Amino acid sequence: MVKRLLVVAGPDEGRDFVIPAAETLLLGRSRATETRLIDPHVSRVHCQLNMEGDHVFISDFDSAGGTLVNGKKIAARQELNAGDLIRIGNTRLQFLDEGDDESTIDDTPMAIPAKEQAGPDWAKRLVGQKISHYKIGPVLAKGKSGYVFHARDIRKNLPVALKVLDPRFSKNASAVQRFVRAMKTVLPLKHPNLVTVYGAGKTGPNCWIAMEYMPGDSLAAVIGRIETSGMLDWRQVLRLMIYICRALDYAHQQHIIHRNVTPTNILIGSNPKDTKLSDLMLAKALEGDNAVEITRAGEILGDIPYMSPERTAGGAMEVDGRSDVYSLGATVYAMLTGQPPFTGETVTELVLKIRREPHIPLKNFFLGIPEPLEAIVNKMLAKKPADRPADAGQLLKELEGLAKAEGVSV
Repeated sequence: MVKRLLVVAGPDEGRDFVIPAAETLLLGRSRATETRLIDPHVSRVHCQLNMEGDHVFISDFDSAGGTLVNGKKIAARQELNAGDLIRIGNTRLQFLDEGDDESTIDDTPMAIPAKEQAGPDWAKRLVGQKISHYKIGPVLAKGKSGYVFHARDIRKNLPVALKVLDPRFSKNASAVQRFVRAMKTVLPLKHPNLVTVYGAGKTGPNCWIAMEYMPGDSLAAVIGRIETSGMLDWRQVLRLMIYICRALDYAHQQHIIHRNVTPTNILIGSNPKDTKLSDLMLAKALEGDNAVEITRAGEILGDIPYMSPERTAGGAMEVDGRSDVYSLGATVYAMLTGQPPFTGETVTELVLKIRREPHIPLKNFFLGIPEPLEAIVNKMLAKKPADRPADAGQLLKELEGLAKAEGVSV
């Protein structure tokens, strides 16, 4: 029987940890733990789990903030039940007991009863159900517009990531029509650095997108670990820039603007060449009507640091491929420094900085960065679109030329 923890919220969202039989699993930020979480609110060694026979027990490790199970702070050692939600710092994990059901042999996590799942009631009810020909498993991640589930295509016996939008979205007929149009545009697109979309539609109250399942980390998780793991090598950053720029160039050639290039939407495979950009056209599909209301509640701030100045105008300014160039530049800045070019306590403060203030020079953080690479990033982050590369194609030529000059293989 496999028992594991799935991170359902927090900087490490999407990671999972198998609980070893007859051994201790330590949760915390320290290199001495098996998890090495990046949440700064988690203690270095926060808590521990022990498997005894078929039972798993959790106990706090004198952490600063305590360990909560299903919303209640544990006072001593406590046994876990399938579906229990653990909170340490700002990280939430779910305890999964996959049992020995044959349906788990092909690596799809066994469905946990809906009442025990994380998320709002509508998301809980989906676990174990089918949408179209996709069998829904546990939550992989929470997004600003809905939830991503680990699912399986039962026709092809293929693991997929199934994004299901908040049901409020589908109550608006024009929003659904816009979603359908956007997904029809994306379905035919195939590129090695784009997450493949297998299907999309509306089933009952739910709009959904079935996508290629990527078991690796998001770039957001990689950036979050910079504080403990150290800065990324600039050559590695240059390679990732080129892979994502190739995806954007392909999209721009199809006259498609991504509109939401962020570390969360970039997935890193086991081979860096498998780096992929996800959620193409989704920002366009979610524009207008009640979509803003659905996505705003506490979530939108996460995307704003990567928005171009013209994107912060809320549709009042024209957006083209140069906006994607800016967002990729902001993402690269975070890869090189561990933080986006601008931060703020409020949306207003952050937007004003994006529109008016210069970013702190990269050399203040990264002394070893080559001047040509810094110059390219500076152009990408120009306030005026006219001062940036004209599109991803022009940027790609500059990046590939730099890689060749510096002897960086891609």
